[in-house]
Amino acid sequence: MSKKLKVALSILVIVILVFATVKQSIRLHNSLYKVQFPTQQSRQLSKAGIYNWMTVGELSKKFGVKEETVFELLGIKPQPEDYKLSILELRKKYNITSEEMIRGLKNVIDYSRQNSGNHD
Repeated sequence: MSKKLKVALSILVIVILVFATVKQSIRLHNSLYKVQFPTQQSRQLSKAGIYNWMTVGELSKKFGVKEETVFELLGIKPQPEDYKLSILELRKKYNITSEEMIRGLKNVIDYSRQNSGNHD
């Protein structure tokens, strides 16, 4: 291969890579604008839902319910280390199904509403 051919092929490869990078960057930029942030109405109590990552203390503050009441509504008899665990970790520790935990979280929300708790 001649030197000119190698340079031409190198330039062609560089142009193709630059084009592909720009195209992918534009796609990524456009897809970021399509992301919709969750609203209060779109939040779900699911396996990957927002409440599963909260601790009982965080739930207690959010809904204005005592921690002991939260444990009671979730159907858990707490041990001292349970206060630092997330809802997901508690579910695994006590072998609670997703449906039972979702029902318990709904009970916490309903209890908070009935007792004029702070539910943001």
